[in-house]
Amino acid sequence: MHLLFLSRPDRGHTYPTLWLAEELGRRGHRVTFASSAAGPASSAVRILTFGQHERSLLDQPAFRSRGPVDAVVGDPRTVEAARATWDVPVVVAGTNLPPGHEWPGEQAYEQYVFSLPGKRGAVRDPWRPGGRRPVLLVDGPSIKPLVRAFGDTDWQVVVGDSTRFAGLPHADVFLTDGGLPQVSAALRAGVPMVLAPRTAQETGNARQVVDLGVGTIATLEELPAENLRRLVEHLRVDEPTLAVARQIGRQVAAIGAREVAAARIEDLLGATPLTQAA
Repeated sequence: MHLLFLSRPDRGHTYPTLWLAEELGRRGHRVTFASSAAGPASSAVRILTFGQHERSLLDQPAFRSRGPVDAVVGDPRTVEAARATWDVPVVVAGTNLPPGHEWPGEQAYEQYVFSLPGKRGAVRDPWRPGGRRPVLLVDGPSIKPLVRAFGDTDWQVVVGDSTRFAGLPHADVFLTDGGLPQVSAALRAGVPMVLAPRTAQETGNARQVVDLGVGTIATLEELPAENLRRLVEHLRVDEPTLAVARQIGRQVAAIGAREVAAARIEDLLGATPLTQAA
């Protein structure tokens, strides 16, 4: 098959699905990876830059020479453009957790493939923890003001955002509102969470995290700073919680492995690999 990956770089991962495209190329498919920013790839993938609009790809000789597109693998930012431009099957690949498990999963797309973000092309945050002091990642507009509760403590507080999650690889605890991207990132990293949901969807996500055994729901408006610090500190050292978080992280890594994600795309599209994946 000729598979077109349609990607827009974001702040968290410039090319979240690049290594997935390369895996499908190794399996014998013709793969074109198109993005609004060019970057390197293996010889199994043709990289093209489409500028400001995806439709400009149609006029590129390098794109036309690849032959008709059999399917498009989009991401949440390009899926609508893919559907409007190409009259072929469209699969959405993303880094939110997949549905069908006990954790919160992506429900917005009928054909969705979960893929761990690849290492190449990822934005590298220069921040590193100072010494052995514990690290708290704080995310969410209603939660960021709470960093003052940790001003006189040993905690190193990192303020993230909904796409970057700066400091998550180093975090001991994640204080968040419970949005799906945040929860997905924390479960991938095996980091326990204190959740302060605001919406019905965030509340549902938070309850699932609690049921998994890797988080606690807090009503922050009614939670004094001292109690919040105590809650965060408990999660940092509670071994049963940490063990479950690590176990889920390993499970997520297996489900989102590029070989598994590539096979899932082939299954959705009825494709057969021409070569055995390395």
